[in-house]
Amino acid sequence: MKVKRLKHSKRVLAFYEQNYGFRKPYNILVDGTFTLAALKGQVDILVQVAKYLGGDIQVATTHCALRECYQLGPTLSGAHKILKKFKRHKCGHENSALAAGDCIRAMVGDGNKEHYLVATQDKELIQELREQAGIPLMYISGCTLFLESPSYQSRGDAEEKLKNQDLLSEFEKETIKQLKAERGEGEDKKLNRKRKRPKGPNPLSCKKKKSDSTETKKKKKKKKIPKSDNDVALKSDTVETVATAVHPEL
Repeated sequence: MKVKRLKHSKRVLAFYEQNYGFRKPYNILVDGTFTLAALKGQVDILVQVAKYLGGDIQVATTHCALRECYQLGPTLSGAHKILKKFKRHKCGHENSALAAGDCIRAMVGDGNKEHYLVATQDKELIQELREQAGIPLMYISGCTLFLESPSYQSRGDAEEKLKNQDLLSEFEKETIKQLKAERGEGEDKKLNRKRKRPKGPNPLSCKKKKSDSTETKKKKKKKKIPKSDNDVALKSDTVETVATAVHPEL
């Protein structure tokens, strides 16, 4: 058995475990078409299915599937013998048997509460069960077991559940409440924080502005010193001396 196929089955089962609550041992619900294909492909259902799914399994069938397989005559006698070896789950149709496909539809209806993994070769039944969320499907191709990937309905339903799901469990919520109570951070307890009170105005902003008269400084005027009469006479003598030196004829 190839490692790739084992990894595929492991991923598919992990999806159903996380989103739909499937657990080991897995409940495998088989019909006559699956046991006939196993007989032709020489597939040991109990051994190879357990190895393929990587865990404990419980293979079961219904009264309706056994009755249908028996009524189809000698061609399915081998498949009927194999089917008789498995546990028979009560389907509620013991008094009025239904077709195997209708019986399986009733068994997995209403959300597949028993977490059945349906093993069948009935193509019409497989197509109908694909449209319901939370139903893993397995069939035989030749001599190879194959577990289908989750259908679009199963994936879409799982995404909706995840959106509406509260990520914290009840235990985790209680643990968080206890930790908050130990730290004094209860829901009703308010933290005593200091309120910021309004401070007084800035003293620099309250300082009066200087008037224009004080801001502009008065320019100092230079005082003129009056000249004396001696300075005037000295200046006139100096002028006359210069004039006679230039013009001696004068």
